[in-house]
Amino acid sequence: MDNFSSNSSSRETSAKKYALNFVLFCILPLSFFAVGRVGSGSHANFQKTVFDSLQADATSQYAKQYLESSIPSKSADQQRRRVMTDEPEAEEPREPDEPLNVVLFYADDWTQKVVGKLNPLVKTPNIDKMADNGMMFTQNCVTTSVCWISRATLMTGVYSARHRQTEPWKTNNIFDLHPWNETVFPMLRQKGYYTGLVGKWHGPHVAKNINMAFDHHLMYYGRHWESRNGQTRHVTDLNREDALNFLQKRPKDKKFVLKVSFFATHAWDGKYPSYQPQNESKSWYNDVTVPMPKTNTEEDFKKLPPFFTNRNEGRNRWRKRFEPAYYQESIKDLYRMATEVDVVVGEVIEELKKQGVYENTILIFTTDNGNLHGEHGLAEKWYPFEESIRVPLIIQDPRMSKSKHGTTSDKFTLNIDLAPTLMGAANIKASSFMQGRNIADLYLKSKPNWRKDFFYEYNRGHPITGEGHQGTNWIDASFALVTKEWKYIYWPEHKYEQLFHRTMDPYEESDIMRNQTALQTTKEIYFKMKARYNFLKMWAQSGKRV
Repeated sequence: MDNFSSNSSSRETSAKKYALNFVLFCILPLSFFAVGRVGSGSHANFQKTVFDSLQADATSQYAKQYLESSIPSKSADQQRRRVMTDEPEAEEPREPDEPLNVVLFYADDWTQKVVGKLNPLVKTPNIDKMADNGMMFTQNCVTTSVCWISRATLMTGVYSARHRQTEPWKTNNIFDLHPWNETVFPMLRQKGYYTGLVGKWHGPHVAKNINMAFDHHLMYYGRHWESRNGQTRHVTDLNREDALNFLQKRPKDKKFVLKVSFFATHAWDGKYPSYQPQNESKSWYNDVTVPMPKTNTEEDFKKLPPFFTNRNEGRNRWRKRFEPAYYQESIKDLYRMATEVDVVVGEVIEELKKQGVYENTILIFTTDNGNLHGEHGLAEKWYPFEESIRVPLIIQDPRMSKSKHGTTSDKFTLNIDLAPTLMGAANIKASSFMQGRNIADLYLKSKPNWRKDFFYEYNRGHPITGEGHQGTNWIDASFALVTKEWKYIYWPEHKYEQLFHRTMDPYEESDIMRNQTALQTTKEIYFKMKARYNFLKMWAQSGKRV
């Protein structure tokens, strides 16, 4: 089918473009991946050879832009700057600061609208105060939106295609595909930090590896109510108790890092109600009516790709959770659980102040992935839709200039950046395989190099093609390219493309690929996005720093 032509001449041009696209979008990415681990000289020669063969075709303007931007020049680092960023080169590195203590508040399934700073209906005064004393990152995203994959990315600093922990317990890839002793928490521990994890782990339990990472760990999750010492306790209350115990009993002569890994606001899957706050919190939010998402309609569900049927798991979990008759009950319980997390954040901060270590502790609040609260007639995560991939990130850092306090950054920060950022706070160089960057560069350097777009993947099959993904028509595999203005999505099992104009269509209601009139006016954007998608997919999945 010819999307862009209405006469034979334009059909001929389009046919050339499609032939070119077959080379660009099918052969090149796989070839690049195959040579991705070869020296930069071989990689450059390969790309230049392909470029020469494409130059003769008058329709290769998009390929030319794509390939010219990816040919290495004087050094691999210069290549990375030109291809991956839109910023001038950074200044000389700063003198190292005193290593900081680290507290990572790592919540579960939070969207940006569950933070009071971005949604006044939600009460999170302690997290908001962190933003007042630090910086909030409004375009912070995850590279895969699902619990265990995102948590493996936090530990390793690499994409899912690299760590391959695509199942929570069936494999030990998180320990085996990269040197575990060079991942973030083992490295901190080796450098003398007293390390702790309380709450959700959601990965394989191999004692020697867990002990290599954490001096102290208490792991529990999956339910909102837990049994401890013969009593039924709420999971967030246990997070509070265990975090405070860690701080109070830690060796006082060591730097420390604590990951408070909340289960809230994750739903209690298979239970009704899905969100179960503490009994003392039930009166909160009773006097408000929460507006339902604009796209929580039957019409918007029908706008989704045709393989989103009633069998889809996001649709299944939407029922009795975010369908209109249940929406107010569910969203208020979810907000209550968010405020409960905020109370714990406040108590931990007060304990840091009491111990006299608040002033030399970096505080980070973020989450593993986003969550659909009825948007598009769906619940949960997985998909590259905005509410699923864009998540809160707030950093309060003693090294940050007071002029930066209370400010926001709209740079694309990613969860692959968390490991280098934690290590940077301890003056530890990020491990060579880590693909992310130190987020502190955005507030400690005046001219930081930074990414201008990013690649997203959710795929539990073949890391490149998605073949063998166990979830077709249930939780489908997806890849995407996200820029500030556009989003290109590819569903590999169905060979189905989508294109959204993020700035003009923030709720992702109008898929340009389904609108012939809009498609005619955006064909150049489409080809550029598709070319950039294929390059960035190859780049990220072959292990390059992004």
